Amino acid sequence: MRDPNVSLIVAVSENNVIGNQGGMPWHLSADLKRFRQLTTGHHIVLGRRTFDSIGRLLPERTTIIVTRNRNFHFPGAVVVSSLAIALSAAAGDDQPFVIGGAEIYQAALEHLQTMYLTRVHAEVAGDTFLPEIEWALWTLVESERFGADRKNDFDYSFELYRRSGT
Repeated sequence: MRDPNVSLIVAVSENNVIGNQGGMPWHLSADLKRFRQLTTGHHIVLGRRTFDSIGRLLPERTTIIVTRNRNFHFPGAVVVSSLAIALSAAAGDDQPFVIGGAEIYQAALEHLQTMYLTRVHAEVAGDTFLPEIEWALWTLVESERFGADRKNDFDYSFELYRRSGT
């Protein structure tokens, strides 16, 4: 069952890497600004390991952490045991964002309406990968490419996808 308002946001390299050793394997200032602009005022849904890599609540967002650890708590966050419960907790939001990691992305694929990708135009070492996406189900509606500079390690593109037929 797809929820009409659920969005995914991720930065991904040419070889499908989204993380390395609990962090991002690049620094893209523009991607961080875009992430903040898009997610501010919304619910963000993430796994506990992704939350640990961030290490704090992000301001002006409602943080929903999905974890199997029933003893995990973090003041100010909503902690749930499944993606389904997380999406229910975000039901009042007109656009909740799934922000990672790989397991949460995989579980969310069937619920998504929109994907915001930052394509990092490089192959990088990593240990966490974006799950396989059935691209035939998606339409690229916006794409803008940018060059590397002193604040952005690599060339990158901002891409917006919508589920086809919706």
